[in-house]
Amino acid sequence: MNFELTDVQKIILKKIKSYNKISLFFHERPDFDALGSCYALKQFIDDNFSGKDVKVIGLDTLDPEYLGIIFSPEFEPISESFLDESLGIISDTSNSARVYSGKHVKCKELIRVDHHPEVENFASTEWIDPTYPAACQMWAELFLASKLIFSATTASYLYAGIITDTGRFLHYNTLPSTYHVTSKLVSTGFSRANIHNSIYTRDKKEIMFTSYVIKKAKIEDMVAYALIPRGAHKKFGIHVQFSMVHILNDIKGVQIWSALYYDENAQGWKGSIRSNDIPINNVAEMFNGGGHKFAAGFSLDSDKDYPKVIEVLKKYVKEIRQ
Repeated sequence: MNFELTDVQKIILKKIKSYNKISLFFHERPDFDALGSCYALKQFIDDNFSGKDVKVIGLDTLDPEYLGIIFSPEFEPISESFLDESLGIISDTSNSARVYSGKHVKCKELIRVDHHPEVENFASTEWIDPTYPAACQMWAELFLASKLIFSATTASYLYAGIITDTGRFLHYNTLPSTYHVTSKLVSTGFSRANIHNSIYTRDKKEIMFTSYVIKKAKIEDMVAYALIPRGAHKKFGIHVQFSMVHILNDIKGVQIWSALYYDENAQGWKGSIRSNDIPINNVAEMFNGGGHKFAAGFSLDSDKDYPKVIEVLKKYVKEIRQ
């Protein structure tokens, strides 16, 4: 597989070269694909274009727990003048409201690179392709096609995003090209063991929390689901709140799985829906959400509304599988 710059990739590189100040943005409650894209892009620009000032926006207010030990913290607030003069680049974010910090609207010009289904256009240059399993793969292909310096550090950030968004290549969104791109990343020589340990090694409290959620889970009519009570994360000392939906996958006979938790920062209930081969983003959209075809999120005003979601899912999967 040869990597050649596409027209949109050429435009993105040209714009990066033309700005001395560049602001990088990720989505709220960032995952490794969002952060990996930003950190990899910053490293790539630093390695190849001297004299540019590149900032990842929002790190000064982000809970450090999101960064783990892979991404170094930067707590320096960014001035309004810097944003006004900068090129803003948004990664892995489907709509403007989800951009963490919301300060992208202050940038002189915007670029967006995303692998979510297209729901909104809000940048002057957009490369949107939902066939990709991760935004990090999109950036990796652009970097490889550029024939510029591609360091092991850049590759390590991209690798973190790809393996998490593909579930270590177990999800059906993984493409043949994903393996090829990953092989190129690995060949740079970064330590895969360090990345894996950073992402997958868990504290005892996390294991106990997982056990707690499993006990809460129910399976009905080919749907598995778990309602995590408000305050449970604090009870177990889990600082970064997440839905735990991943622990309900690979259950025999289950076609769709979901989880709901209370987000203290957003002051609302956040849910996730997953499936192997049944499109579920349409259901998420019914409940103030959306996302990928087989992985989506939603929001509720109250946990008492969650049974409505489950009933819709049970009816939906029954109609699909009949």
